[in-house]
Amino acid sequence: MSKKKNKRGNKTLWLILLAAVLIALITIGYLKNKDFTHHEGPPKKPGSPDELLQNMSLDEKVGQVIIAYFNGPEFTSRLAEELREFPLGGVILYSTSSNIESPAQVAALTEKIQKTAVDNGSLPLFIAIDQEGGSVARLTEGVTVFPGNMALGAAESEELARLSAAVTARELRILGINLNFAPVVDVNNNPDNPVIGVRSFGSHPEAVACLGTAVVDPYRQEGVLATTKHFPGHGDTDVDSHYGLPLIPYSLSRLKSLELLPFQAMIKAGVPAVMMAHILVPQLTGSDELPASLSPQAVRYLREEMGFDGLIVSDSMSMGAITGNWGLEEASVAAFQAGVDIILFGPWTGVQPGDRRKIFSALKQAVENGTITLERLDQSVKRILTAKMKYKIIDDPLPRRESLPDLASPQNLEVARRIARESVTLARDRASVIPLSPQEMVPLIWPAGMESSLAPLTKECPFLQPHLLPLQASSDEAGELFELLRTSPLVLAGTCNLRQYPAWAGLINALAGETEVALLALSSPYDLLAAPRVATYLCTYSDSSVSMQALGQVLNGTLTPKGRLPVELPGLE
Repeated sequence: MSKKKNKRGNKTLWLILLAAVLIALITIGYLKNKDFTHHEGPPKKPGSPDELLQNMSLDEKVGQVIIAYFNGPEFTSRLAEELREFPLGGVILYSTSSNIESPAQVAALTEKIQKTAVDNGSLPLFIAIDQEGGSVARLTEGVTVFPGNMALGAAESEELARLSAAVTARELRILGINLNFAPVVDVNNNPDNPVIGVRSFGSHPEAVACLGTAVVDPYRQEGVLATTKHFPGHGDTDVDSHYGLPLIPYSLSRLKSLELLPFQAMIKAGVPAVMMAHILVPQLTGSDELPASLSPQAVRYLREEMGFDGLIVSDSMSMGAITGNWGLEEASVAAFQAGVDIILFGPWTGVQPGDRRKIFSALKQAVENGTITLERLDQSVKRILTAKMKYKIIDDPLPRRESLPDLASPQNLEVARRIARESVTLARDRASVIPLSPQEMVPLIWPAGMESSLAPLTKECPFLQPHLLPLQASSDEAGELFELLRTSPLVLAGTCNLRQYPAWAGLINALAGETEVALLALSSPYDLLAAPRVATYLCTYSDSSVSMQALGQVLNGTLTPKGRLPVELPGLE
């Protein structure tokens, strides 16, 4: 009896040992072939950001905090392979990088990007863009093109702000774009600001806050993240941070009452992302050297004092404010150390798309050597995963190509036309020349190279006689036109940021001393400051086709101008 028990016991022991050996061999084979750079095969849908975070490798985590640009209209096999080696949390599309040719091409591109990411075993990406409307719009063909923020400021309409945001977000989502770096809520109260201008809603912080907050819910409802920028406020600067490092020298009490006021309102409204600017704000950062984008104190103020718990995105790390003072890798690590969640890398002079690898490697090395703690990295990655889950980027990342025919629909275009009609502003008309008499031809000085904007205007006003003049005209060219037009009873001049073009300003002021001049400001409303002698002053804030159509209707008398100047113009009576 005992021998039989021993035989059974030995047999059981051998079976256990054999099973253990088989399990060990299988495990060794799995580990040998497993690629720990990132997980292979489609990722399982997580139940929570924490669950997903636990299963991510270091490379995957580092990749999530980078949004970078690439060149070309197609996502090539080379780019796909690079995405396997250096995973990214997102990409950003630019027309200057040849990413954008047509709506159908963009939808095909975003679909390929997302399918490639999933096939690689990565998460779907943020696909970002700067589609502010007006002067900053990467998509301009086959979509609804809006006059921009300052036109909304002149229209003084929250309803139109909501409608334009809904249309923009809906059309972006159709194309597979899920993150827009808009709206701008900088308070543009500096006439010499070279980079914000008509991108702002205006110079009054309360009005900027009112119109800015109106766009938050429409974006959320359409499934696109809105990003308010450029914190803590880029409106009162005279340096473009693409080229240099601007300074905001004011006290904290002044910042709270002006620059920070719209951002606080946006946070209260639930905006999911804030973009940090490359600007010096010593009273906020405690430093005369660190811009807000690299400042732990600025991020702490945004988080703790202003109560923001969403995503913090850097402005592009390729801009001159950064590359002229720090190395790309050094600045990227510093921004992340400061508390920025996403490092943005866009095209600019002196950088190449492949430089995104430098950012990836620098951040990874900083985690490995302890400069950035794993806890700090996980904190940002969790915020990113939370946003991607909330906005259904993980579950539903693909474009809605079946809805491409809905782009630039008659209903959407009517919203753009309404904004244009409500925004045209007659700021001065001393000689009561508006509306114009169609009985005689009226000379119109127009910027050469902007003929496409001229067509909708002359269609409404066939009595206009255009004279094209280059923006960078010589004094001789301007002088010839002066001699030609000085005896005309009335001269119209379409201007585009007149203060930047001295020959234009000299010509208009000289003509204003000889005859009646009506200035048509097609962009900055501050053009009047460069030509204070003109008798009539009209502002459109945009040279979009809908704005030019509305301007033509004001000139021919079929539309009464209703817009109000959204900025203070010194000397305007």
